[in-house]
Amino acid sequence: MSTRKITYAGMMVALTIIFLIFASILPRANSIFYILCSVSIMIIVWLFGIKEGFIVYIASSLLGVFLIPNKFVAMVYILIFGLYPIIKALCERGFPIYIEFFLKFLYYNLALIILYFMFKLIIRELPHFKFGMLLTVVSSEVIFILYDYLLTLILQKLKSFKIFGGTTHG
Repeated sequence: MSTRKITYAGMMVALTIIFLIFASILPRANSIFYILCSVSIMIIVWLFGIKEGFIVYIASSLLGVFLIPNKFVAMVYILIFGLYPIIKALCERGFPIYIEFFLKFLYYNLALIILYFMFKLIIRELPHFKFGMLLTVVSSEVIFILYDYLLTLILQKLKSFKIFGGTTHG
């Protein structure tokens, strides 16, 4: 890796850890910090490619497990918000739109199932869903669509600034 790549990667790993710490200590605002974590990975994927984005994801995930006080925050990052920008970049590489959405939803729902069972394993009881499991899952999928759209808008805005000069990898 070039010095430029290592520098950007290190900055994005550091930013991701800072955002995860904030997500851990400010639970009412954790969605904002999760999105910022995704943007950090997305910038690396856009600038340098999926391989480099995956390296930053692995580095920030490993550090997150050791440094983040709330392990549930770290697991949500690892399973959803850290990996999703890479999945998004892979899905948006020439697939028809319906296959792209199917793959994204498949990933998201698998991640939700894994999180649910991890939570059940760690806490040893089923979480209580105020409005029922089905409504909770459906509403989270609607929020996921908005999150995906928001990431697209953020990337388009970053590209319009022409600050970074990214590649066509992401």
